[in-house]
Amino acid sequence: MTPKSSSANNRESVKLRGMVTSGVRQSRFFTEIPWVKKQLIDKLGINPYPGTFNITVLGEDRDKLNRVRESKGIEITPEDVNFCTANSFPAVVNGKIKGAAIIPLVSNYPQAQLEVISSENIKRALSLKDGDPVEVEVYL
Repeated sequence: MTPKSSSANNRESVKLRGMVTSGVRQSRFFTEIPWVKKQLIDKLGINPYPGTFNITVLGEDRDKLNRVRESKGIEITPEDVNFCTANSFPAVVNGKIKGAAIIPLVSNYPQAQLEVISSENIKRALSLKDGDPVEVEVYL
């Protein structure tokens, strides 16, 4: 599934290496909120699998992660004041699974964490478990 924004092939990309990690188990709820799901489908072309795929980015790639954070992404805009805005970017996990990197725009977000949404369960599709190495190519 190709994101609805410009083709990933025409965009500059950043490769981030890290380790698969479990999140805080709140994204399942978030990806199933009707206004969130609608924006992910309309803006990114992704009908999200409930939850996100989380990685802890390696120290040597944190500058690249900061570059992603500072880039203008596709905005996911909250319809509820209890939620934050997030930037999203087309992404590919291990060169195989298309999705979108999600960057919540909150000050206390862990500096080494990256979340990816996809229409499929990435861990299951790639037979990954916590601690496994992973690479996410993010298209700016």
